[in-house]
Amino acid sequence: MTSPRLPSPGSCLRFAVAACLFVAISATVPRWWCGRDGHRWFEGDATLAAAHAREVAAIVARGVSDEDFTSASDLFRNEWLFGTYQMGAIALLQICKASPEHAAEFLPAAERALDELLSPRIRAFDAKKWGEDPLETLETSDKGHAAYLGYMNIALGLHRELAPVSRFAAMHDRVSAALARRLATARHGLLETYPRELYPVDNAAVLGSLLLHARTTGAGHEAVTTPMLDRFRRAWRDPASGLLFQSLDPHDGGPLDDPRASGTTLAAMLLGHGEEEVSRGLYESARATCAGSLLGFGFVREHPFGRSGPGDIDSGPLIFGISPSATGFLMAPARRFGDREQFVAMHRTAHLMGAPVARDGRRGYVTGGPLGNALLLAIFTTPPSRSASSP
Repeated sequence: MTSPRLPSPGSCLRFAVAACLFVAISATVPRWWCGRDGHRWFEGDATLAAAHAREVAAIVARGVSDEDFTSASDLFRNEWLFGTYQMGAIALLQICKASPEHAAEFLPAAERALDELLSPRIRAFDAKKWGEDPLETLETSDKGHAAYLGYMNIALGLHRELAPVSRFAAMHDRVSAALARRLATARHGLLETYPRELYPVDNAAVLGSLLLHARTTGAGHEAVTTPMLDRFRRAWRDPASGLLFQSLDPHDGGPLDDPRASGTTLAAMLLGHGEEEVSRGLYESARATCAGSLLGFGFVREHPFGRSGPGDIDSGPLIFGISPSATGFLMAPARRFGDREQFVAMHRTAHLMGAPVARDGRRGYVTGGPLGNALLLAIFTTPPSRSASSP
């Protein structure tokens, strides 16, 4: 019987070297490859932004319908339809402001997106939930309409920054006046998104839009914005984690859902259009309690480390507790506040999962769809704070 032949010392050494090289390459090459564009986006690469903007402008030009989305819920499909035009408008307007040389190319597409946002077709989902049209009742209703009016008003405000006098200016003033009037008498200092549904994140859009309106027009909304900012600092945040409660009880104003990262990071993105102190605080809380990375690929848990809970349509499907939505949204305040490390780490994940492809001078993400491509462009082009420094 022949004894088994043992590997030679040279063979063992070659195997060990090969294994080390494999581990080293696996740990560094994907990180490097997926991080290249992250640095370009963080630095405001106008060529990269223009290529992605052409994809979003093409989406707006050909039009979007609820059939472009796969949810079984009619409400969710129409919310995503609204979100595609809203985030598309924000993204294109941010690019026009950052790179005026591209305004002639992208401003018409941004204005077409605004026209869609104001159309009866797009606002029908909100009208159906409330039993009244959100624009036809601006001066007569005291109902909230927080999501439709708040998110749309941010887009109107960004357009107002570029064009103080335009066909959208009067609507911007009307929506802002209606939101301020309703907040002045709102129970718990919040506007309902839909009947008996209170979400701090949607009120971040309302507040951000009013602060933006005040900055662009000189209007005085301090009577409602000052106390609302204070509530975002304290009343609507979990004392332990600093995260926003996802929803509140319309009867007593207390927490109805857990503090969660998806709402907190989106609120930081939305508030950043009008102010920096509270939005930075929300960002820092989410980063400290929910953000991590593996081999340089960033992620954000929906619930703080040490806690667990379910996900939903807002967080996206949770994988080991990781929220796709929060991972994406965190990039917006990271860029605004100069946090390159966090931005690039999260971008690596977005790049890997999104599968970017370039063709005919356009660039988009295969898995993004209309909403994903518009949303990522709005996130990637978030303007940096004038006082940005790494937190």
